[in-house]
Amino acid sequence: MKIMISEQFQQFMAKIGIDLNNTLAAANVNKVIWQEQLELTDKEYWQLMNELDNELSDEVVVQFGDINNINTFMPSFFAALAAKNGRQAIERLATYKALIGPVKLIITADAELVSIRAEGTSLGIELPRFTVLTEQLLLISLLRVGTGRVINPSFVGSKYHYGPKISNVMGIQPQRQNENLIQFRTADLEQTFISTNNSMWTFLQPELDRQKLANERDKSLVANVQAILLKKIPSGQFSLDDVAASLNLSRRTLQRNLSALGTTFNDEVQIARQTLVLPLMKDRTLSLIEIGYLLGYADPETFSRAFKKWFQESPSVYRVNKFAELK
Repeated sequence: MKIMISEQFQQFMAKIGIDLNNTLAAANVNKVIWQEQLELTDKEYWQLMNELDNELSDEVVVQFGDINNINTFMPSFFAALAAKNGRQAIERLATYKALIGPVKLIITADAELVSIRAEGTSLGIELPRFTVLTEQLLLISLLRVGTGRVINPSFVGSKYHYGPKISNVMGIQPQRQNENLIQFRTADLEQTFISTNNSMWTFLQPELDRQKLANERDKSLVANVQAILLKKIPSGQFSLDDVAASLNLSRRTLQRNLSALGTTFNDEVQIARQTLVLPLMKDRTLSLIEIGYLLGYADPETFSRAFKKWFQESPSVYRVNKFAELK
């Protein structure tokens, strides 16, 4: 995944006290910005987001959540501001969200409310506080800047603490709940944008569509690898050679193509294992040793270390805390 980080955006980050290269190093991402561009795997992207979550104060989160600070650096936000109203703006942003990072917006609506939930595009990813709060703040800011009016959501919630500064900016007291969610009144989203700009949209849309198509084409190989791994891991026949043969590729070609997409075969194996592990954990007829075996781990200790890395708890503790009702 390539992320465009202009010199101006780097200057904005420096102004609010963030040296992005130092933050990448702190996140254990062995990459630097080169020619205003940064290539990250999905895994590295989330390492960076978690590090920003650790570093940033609520004051800085609010600045990241202000669309005035980022729309000129990210064409998908600029395109959203060029929409005719809030509903079209949010739908346009959801369409091109993957060009910014591995996050998608899930939109549901009825006659009175439109609900938006952010998810990681990789299964099993738990969005960090920084990502959840900035996504919600940016949606609010998008509507306010677009309409020129103070539009407040009718509901905001997530598992995270918001703090008074963020709550004040949102104009509502957020609720603590397991799922992140923000809702707006349909009538508010139908208000005309003063920033609407059909000429700019006509200019931007072909390039955004080209980037989206390229992104989806690149993701198709990863999706195929994941589909094969999900089938093959429980059987134990999921080596690089096994997967390459299923795709009618040589092992070197598969490795080279995955590398060009910023990932590795081993990274994809770990993602597939993480996808498989929770359904297996719910099955109380399976012991933890059996689950580790089905995921292709040679011994329980290796499985336990991997599980702790994914969920910050041992598999035994996680099973008790999350699935006690299934006993």
